[in-house]
Amino acid sequence: MDIKTLYFAGMNFDAFMGTGIKSERDRIPKNYSRIEMSQEQIEKIKSIEKKVYFLVSGEPWCMDFQLNVTVLKKICELNEKFDMTVITKARGEKFLKPILGIDDFKVPFIVPLSENFEICGETFMERPKEVKDHIYENIKMDYLKGQYLNSTVQDLIEMLTK
Repeated sequence: MDIKTLYFAGMNFDAFMGTGIKSERDRIPKNYSRIEMSQEQIEKIKSIEKKVYFLVSGEPWCMDFQLNVTVLKKICELNEKFDMTVITKARGEKFLKPILGIDDFKVPFIVPLSENFEICGETFMERPKEVKDHIYENIKMDYLKGQYLNSTVQDLIEMLTK
């Protein structure tokens, strides 16, 4: 399966979260309300003129997915040239791992694609770089409460502008 076929096999974020249980779905509005972006970040996102398709692999029950892909959802809402679909972790492992030639695969796994469905930036895996720079257990509660959502915003902006 090629990456374009995989993209079109996905669901939009809301439909994908609809496959989760109520407590998983209920976390999304709470996470969404915690996303704080500077005006500079918002303008940067809005100023990107290239079409970008985001192929995301994840699961509704995954806290990292609930946090970080909610940020991507907001970013897609800010720029009409952005679109995202979500596939399951199993489908991502089965098809994305060999396409990308990677061994390590954690969700969410976000791949930015050009209008020709070619990879057009760095991938995002599991958590933002700032969180990975810490001992996870030391910051886990702050992370799960959304205190690192802006780090995800920054990583995704960097993904789009490199």
